[in-house]
Amino acid sequence: MPLVLRHMKGLNGLLTGSVQAVPNSRGPFTIAQICGAAVILGSENNLAPQQILRGHDNPITAFAMSNDGALLATGQGGPHSDVLIWDLATMSSKARFPEHDLEVASLSFSHDDRLLLTASCLKGAKVVILDTATGKVVSRHQLEPGKRVTASAWAHAAVGGRTYTFATAAEEEVTMWTLDPFTGQLSGRSVVIGSVRREYTCLLFSQDSNWLYGGTTSSDVVTINVQRLSVQMTHPVCSSGVGALLTAPDGSGVSIVAGRDGSLSTFSATGGSWRELRPFATVPGGISSLTLSSDKSAFLLGTAQGAVLRLDRATLQLNTISQSQGGSLTGVSFAAGQSEAVAVSSLEGSITVWNMQDFTLQCKAQEPVQAGGALCCVMTRDTIMSGWGDGYIRCHGRTSGGAQCPPLWVIPGAHSLAHSVGVTAMKLSHGGGFLLTGGAGGELRCWDLRSREMAAHMKLHMEKLVDVAVMADDKHVAAASEDRSWSLWEVGNEKPRVTWRCNSTIRGLAVSPDRVSVVTITLDRKVYMWDVRGPEPRWTKVEAHGVEGGCIASDNGGNLFATGGADNAVKVFDWRNGTEVAAAALHSTPVTKLAFSPDDRGIVSVAIDGTLAFWQLV
Repeated sequence: MPLVLRHMKGLNGLLTGSVQAVPNSRGPFTIAQICGAAVILGSENNLAPQQILRGHDNPITAFAMSNDGALLATGQGGPHSDVLIWDLATMSSKARFPEHDLEVASLSFSHDDRLLLTASCLKGAKVVILDTATGKVVSRHQLEPGKRVTASAWAHAAVGGRTYTFATAAEEEVTMWTLDPFTGQLSGRSVVIGSVRREYTCLLFSQDSNWLYGGTTSSDVVTINVQRLSVQMTHPVCSSGVGALLTAPDGSGVSIVAGRDGSLSTFSATGGSWRELRPFATVPGGISSLTLSSDKSAFLLGTAQGAVLRLDRATLQLNTISQSQGGSLTGVSFAAGQSEAVAVSSLEGSITVWNMQDFTLQCKAQEPVQAGGALCCVMTRDTIMSGWGDGYIRCHGRTSGGAQCPPLWVIPGAHSLAHSVGVTAMKLSHGGGFLLTGGAGGELRCWDLRSREMAAHMKLHMEKLVDVAVMADDKHVAAASEDRSWSLWEVGNEKPRVTWRCNSTIRGLAVSPDRVSVVTITLDRKVYMWDVRGPEPRWTKVEAHGVEGGCIASDNGGNLFATGGADNAVKVFDWRNGTEVAAAALHSTPVTKLAFSPDDRGIVSVAIDGTLAFWQLV
């Protein structure tokens, strides 16, 4: 039973340049974006059909597109900080460069795409130039350790057809480099910055390569004279920092600066002085990526909030191509009998509802940072209920068209104890009459949804409840705790019916529709299948995941259950004997929650890195 990926969301909007158009594209894919450890290729008209390029085992930290659109380069962080060069014609990795340590900080292609600059900044900091045809090293140069290379750019032409010029920015320093690729000789000279102390986010050479423009975190652009290696001037452009710089495609010498306040401005320089500066558009969200569409008729923008936008150059009409949810994702839920939409909660303070057919945003609820982040959620036909870090239960109404969800009601202090605060788990009864919630202090509570009053308070566990469940008869409920135990209760009777104990911390719990079978997953990678009529597990699955277990969910027919782990994998097992029937790994960080669709044909998984994966069981 294969587990097939249908769609993936989770643009890393904080990574500068995380969205790139595919120039001169003749195929179905015209846009590339970074999603965790993967590159997603799609169409700017519809990102639903996707091609996933996956070759990294940690989140991608640097990304570059070749000027002719034939190659992609990606680099990652972590112990295996490799650089991969991708061939977009074959959708496969062309070369792998493993020499960097801990993090690849910057990547950029030369003007003719023959060379690729790669830079690392932590252990063994260095700049390495690669031959894109062979993947072999052309030259390398050690850097001052500890200073992160935040931007790099190549001049537009080789001097005399032989020597290449490029620039790098590390904290307040800008270095101009000269490379002879035939001898491998590489030398760098520091730009005289004088009193201009800035941290740079992006670099761009003018079309004649006489000037270097640097966008900064201070919201201005620094103009550098390439020949004199000195700062010519600075000019304020926006607020919240400069997100990206781009050369206009009409050959006029005009450049475009994108601000992290959402502004887009044009400027031109004559002799290094600003002649014109005017904002011409503002988009929602802070811009972190700016590129031209494949046909050059529009700007493609990536925002820090995870959205991909298309701005028509002629009409300035703005269209949303794709949206993502920021922060670490904590919960996922379907409404009973509705496989068309799924709700997802995030520590960033948002609840989103996604369409399962075209993967567009149906609606979104956003709460202020004081709410402490959404820790869990459940969805009904008309509402979304969620548990929050401030101990509140909040309910929002469902809408459509990407609109904001209206707040309906709040239960303040639902799980607020003197020593612990937070609603850490919740489930809705099958009949819809009550809501079961678990708290950070180990307390289990039932809430009457008509009166929104507490119907039962059950206290046994001494540590946080990580999962709760309602049995099929709506008369019994279960709770799993970090104190290594889980318990079964009768609703209305505030005493546990029975308690079971494991040898390791429990991370998740799921119940079968047969009313007697329960599975738990523990920190030591074990899955236990329990019969509530007996004291011992019916069977134990050892090493269900390569590293720590993370979460578990049951289907609605009692045939399969799925687990997610710290090995970033999603696995599906048979309820009867624990046989693994499907497995796939796509997330770049541990899987935090997953859920089966009501028709049992799909699974949705979410992870710490903010990625959201839609799987199909076939």
